[in-house]
Amino acid sequence: MTAPSTIAPDRVAPAGSSLQHALADDAVRRARAGQPAWRALSVLERVRIIECFRALAYRDRAVIARTVSDETGKPMTESLVADVTMALEGARFLARIADETLAPSRFASGVLAAWRKTITVHRDPYGVVAVVSPWNYPFFLPAMHTMTALVAGNSVILKPSEHTPRSADHVVRLLHEAGAPGDVVQALHGDGRTGAALVSSAVDKVFFTGSERTGRAIAESCAPRFVPVSLELGGSDAAIVLADAHPAATASGIVWGRFTNAGQTCAAVKRVIAVDSIAEEITARIVACAEGLTGERDVSPLITASQNALIAAQLGDAIARGARVALRKDVSHGDRAAPLVVLTDVTPDMRVWHEETFGPLLVVVRARDEDDAVRLANDTRYGLSASVWTADRRRGHRIAARIEAGAVVLNDSVIAAGLPEVPHGGVKSSGIGRIHGVEGLRECVRTRTVVDERFPRMRQPWWFGYGARSAENIDGYLRMTHGRSLLERLSGIPGAIRLLIAPERPL
Repeated sequence: MTAPSTIAPDRVAPAGSSLQHALADDAVRRARAGQPAWRALSVLERVRIIECFRALAYRDRAVIARTVSDETGKPMTESLVADVTMALEGARFLARIADETLAPSRFASGVLAAWRKTITVHRDPYGVVAVVSPWNYPFFLPAMHTMTALVAGNSVILKPSEHTPRSADHVVRLLHEAGAPGDVVQALHGDGRTGAALVSSAVDKVFFTGSERTGRAIAESCAPRFVPVSLELGGSDAAIVLADAHPAATASGIVWGRFTNAGQTCAAVKRVIAVDSIAEEITARIVACAEGLTGERDVSPLITASQNALIAAQLGDAIARGARVALRKDVSHGDRAAPLVVLTDVTPDMRVWHEETFGPLLVVVRARDEDDAVRLANDTRYGLSASVWTADRRRGHRIAARIEAGAVVLNDSVIAAGLPEVPHGGVKSSGIGRIHGVEGLRECVRTRTVVDERFPRMRQPWWFGYGARSAENIDGYLRMTHGRSLLERLSGIPGAIRLLIAPERPL
């Protein structure tokens, strides 16, 4: 089962071309035609292709990382860690859990009146899945979404970011080399208009990772057709720093969590909320750590100059409203370079507080105490993830339970978004649905339930043939099964027996 490694250049719709919808429709047609044979494979057969993909991605790891670095400007270290390593770990996780997770569940009903029923829940693929993927982790994210949908039995049409097409092409190329048919895994290249054409085509489910604004547009496009969506959108993740946190380790973890990938990470630390007793020290340590970063070795450029302009506008708004710049460190990346900035004295009316800051801009605010820190952490329309920094793990878990977010990390940051076992996704305006984990795999299937009758010649107690004592017998059944005392339950037995075994007037 081999196929061309990627979509041919002449299949890429020119900007503004009417071919965009035609190409999307053609890709869906091919994907739908190829999906039945793919679905007919056993889960273990599909797993073997994912395992082969993992081996091939490991073989080509240096080439993949170099492509990611060339397209995004990331240091090779980050490309290897955040894109290649996480994709390999994701493939291994899916191979380990797919068969058990997707297997039918068979069990008897717990309803006494339905004691003859056997229930089987099947997990069927949707059919054709669209994956609209971003540029910030251009190999890991498309690989993880595509592998997950494939192992569940779906065909996948991957629309990668126009800024990182070659990184995504590695995903498709290696899956084809591993044995996935060409019609079952396709790449559809182009800008946002191509993505809109794909989303509005006859796909069966859409996975999208990106901005809140685009996510809302996708949801609105899919809603009239009842096409389900999984949306991983923006975040304004808080890092709560308590008085007993280890200052040096906390500062180091927060600086990495904010400035890795130049801050272009959905689950990056955006707002540090430190209790008064440690706020001054933690701010100083964060500034000292960030001052040691360089553009040559540590911090990549922003993806576009327009992204730099957005960060500059958010920074200018904060300064104009009274924020204090505790650190501004310029890095040399031309018009795609945003300075590393640490801001204090930030107030809720500032854009940096209520908007997502997708770049190397970190906010540090003070909280009176633990309760105030939680209040400030939840003071956002987003709820993707968060972190709590404390030496008391029990206290950390207690605070985590109060934070409105899809995931909370104790004494680390960002990592929840990269662990394949962790269901990743947010609440509020951070989106709906989950990727990764068992929950992420089950996002790629819909349930089909079969209720089987073990004695098909027997009449059911709820069928027609109501008699004079039917209501009395039903009440007896209710007393026997839900009565509050032993005497009440015993009193219902005669009526329950008549209901279940001896119908009054069978038709």
